[in-house]
Amino acid sequence: MSTDRVPLEGSRPRWTAGIQDCGDAPAAYPVEATIVVRRRRGPESQARIEAIMRGEAAPMSRDEAAQSLGADPEDLRNITEFVHAHGLAVTQSDARQSSVKISGTAAQMEAAFGVKLRLCRSGSQSYLYYDEPLSVPSSVAGSVAGVLGLDQRPIAGPRTEAG
Repeated sequence: MSTDRVPLEGSRPRWTAGIQDCGDAPAAYPVEATIVVRRRRGPESQARIEAIMRGEAAPMSRDEAAQSLGADPEDLRNITEFVHAHGLAVTQSDARQSSVKISGTAAQMEAAFGVKLRLCRSGSQSYLYYDEPLSVPSSVAGSVAGVLGLDQRPIAGPRTEAG
């Protein structure tokens, strides 16, 4: 496996204000994440989408959309090999949704994505986050559009009776 790593575009967390009570995530801490796989989008499918949007063509069937816009099976295979090489498990792989759901430990995720995961606590809530951009081996960099689930900082406040 190649040791050349490529940072994932847009994976640097932008906000860190107010993060408190954090430490390194325990190595055995269980983590689930979703790898977003690039969608196939050749010039023919792009032209068809534009024609549909202009009202000049009928919508695609679900099967046609999955075939022309879903993840390439070769990308899914390469990502699955990358995941398994880092001891992670594939819990779901879906070409139509262009995603691969994975699970493993914090240590395995750190090795796979080249980051240090931090575990933070706020009251009774715990969440993960990282400071540096995620990276993947160059062999899968072109196939990975993003990784969800390694930055779990809360976006909204806790629920109240009113909302």
